[in-house]
Amino acid sequence: MKKFLIFVFFILSLANIFALSVKDGMIYDSNGWSAELKEYNSIIVIDPSTVETSFLIGGENKIKAIGHTSSSPIWPYDKTPDIESVGTITKPSLEKVLFQNPDLVIINGMITDFGVTLRDRGIPVLTVSPDTLDEILDNAEIFGIIFGKEKESIILAQEKKSLLREIKKEIKNNPLNLKGAFLYSTNPIMGFNSDSMAGEVLRIIGVENITDGVTGERPILSPEYILKENPDFLLGAMSIRKTDDILNANPMIKNTRAGKNKNIFIVDSSKILRPSPRLVEEIVILYKELSEIN
Repeated sequence: MKKFLIFVFFILSLANIFALSVKDGMIYDSNGWSAELKEYNSIIVIDPSTVETSFLIGGENKIKAIGHTSSSPIWPYDKTPDIESVGTITKPSLEKVLFQNPDLVIINGMITDFGVTLRDRGIPVLTVSPDTLDEILDNAEIFGIIFGKEKESIILAQEKKSLLREIKKEIKNNPLNLKGAFLYSTNPIMGFNSDSMAGEVLRIIGVENITDGVTGERPILSPEYILKENPDFLLGAMSIRKTDDILNANPMIKNTRAGKNKNIFIVDSSKILRPSPRLVEEIVILYKELSEIN
C-alpha cells in the first residue's frame, strides 16, 4: 500500500492546474484552503458531483450527510435520497453540519461564505469547482485518497480518459459540422460561453458555439443575433423545461435552421452540466444524438 500511495502522489504531482491540487501532503482548493491528504471517515458532501464520484469509486460509506438539490436529482437516483441531509446545496444548515461532527466538509463554489464559517469553527473544508474534464478526472484521483479508494479512483480516471480519447477520434473521423448552443435561460435568452463546462462539451464534440461572438460568462443572445448566427440546434438546460419556452421567448428562432428542422431539445442538466466523471458517457450520447439531426 505504501508503494501504491507513493505512485498516487507522483501522478497527482504531475498536474499543474487542478480544481484541487496536492503539495507537501496537503490538498489545496481554488480558495487556497487546505486539508490533509489522507483517508477521512466522516465526510459531509455539499456538492452533487463529489457525491456521484464517491459512488463511482465505491467510497460512499464515508459520507455522513449530503446537501440535496431542489430540482435536478443526484445519481445514483435510488440511493442518494436516503442519505442524511444537511439542507440544500445552496442553503445548508450550520446546525445540521455541526451535529454530524465531520472530519471533512466538501462544498460547491456557490457557498464559499458557508465554508468560511465552518473553517472558523476548526472544520476542514474543500471547495470543488472543476472547469474542465481533465480537472474532473484529476479530482477523482484525489477523492480516491479522501474516500479510501485509491486504486478504484485511478482505474475510473483511466477508463474515462480512454473513452474520451476514443470519442475524440470518432469525432475527428466523423465531424458534426454543426452550430449550436446550450441555453441557460429564456427571459432573457442567455447561453453558456466556451469557458463553461457546457462550452467544453460543445468543443469536444466539434460544435461551433454561437455564444463565442458575444461577451460574458452567460451572454445574452438577442433575437437578431440568433437569427444571424442561424444555429443548427439549441439545447435548453437549467430552468428551461419545455422547448416551447425557447420558441416563445424569441419568435425569430422559428426562422433558424434549429427552428425550421425542430432541432430544439431539453437536456437533463444533472447529466450534461454536472462536473462528474459520468459526463464522459453523456458526451458520447450527445454526440450520437446530434449526429442524427437534420
